[in-house]
Amino acid sequence: MQQTGVLQLTVIGLGLIGGSIAMAAKERYPDIHVHAIDPESANLQYALKHGFVDTVGLSIPKNLSSIQQAQTTTGTHLIVIACHLQDSYAVLETLADQLAETPDPTVIITDVGSCKQSIAALGKKRLPAQFVAGHPMAGKEFSGIAHATSLLFAGKSYIFCPHEQTPADVLDLLTQFIKGLGAVPRTLDAVRHDKYMAYVSHLPQLNAVLIAQLMHQNEPGHLVSYHGAGLDGQMRLAASPYAMWGDVFLENATHVHQMLDELQALIETLKLKIKEPDGLKQWFETANITHEAFQKGRLI
Repeated sequence: MQQTGVLQLTVIGLGLIGGSIAMAAKERYPDIHVHAIDPESANLQYALKHGFVDTVGLSIPKNLSSIQQAQTTTGTHLIVIACHLQDSYAVLETLADQLAETPDPTVIITDVGSCKQSIAALGKKRLPAQFVAGHPMAGKEFSGIAHATSLLFAGKSYIFCPHEQTPADVLDLLTQFIKGLGAVPRTLDAVRHDKYMAYVSHLPQLNAVLIAQLMHQNEPGHLVSYHGAGLDGQMRLAASPYAMWGDVFLENATHVHQMLDELQALIETLKLKIKEPDGLKQWFETANITHEAFQKGRLI
């Protein structure tokens, strides 16, 4: 049994990520009390039936103390905002208003959204010592609690975006808690996070959509009959619903547009290189070096 300074976990939003956090926490920290909040009663019933939450609610209560269990002076109530990206702002405002009326230093709040600049700025403004923006680099092409798994975060990076007012002990508690779920905690400032995600997360998803669109325009029934293994990963991402990604591309539009401009320039260069003897050789060599670094998990 692992130990954690978190005595209570409240997950707001029981989708793939929220459900997986609750499931992993209950499995790794059996003594923790897990409370789930979701407007869909079916999600709450699913979690109760499978035993990875203890109590549930359809909405955030008017007073957080009504869902908090007995705590010691060293115990923490961790609240994870795991709803849709745009909904997370209203949830954070609601929690901040409650804590302004009834301060409780044992409460720590984080989120799981794919974009961090805006939510980190709001958290710094409203709850500078109690909110730390977070982003688990884990997921599936399918959303929903039915796809949740306690192994979702195993070996995956989990990024936190602290700021200069973030207490060291708060960040340490979060990183230790996440380690217990099997993830690898990392820290990154919010602006750099959003820029990086445009390349390593948002580009692969857009590339999958682009390939699927291209196939759809060119006899898809025949193309899918002859595809090789190289297409499998892209088709997996192509199954991702717009509901998971629409807000992400809108919010990170500046960095995504910059990345697409670079990609467009590379594609124009690629047209020329294909026509040259060994024109692509250097690019393949660079790709091989990058792949090796990726496999070994090191910087180039």
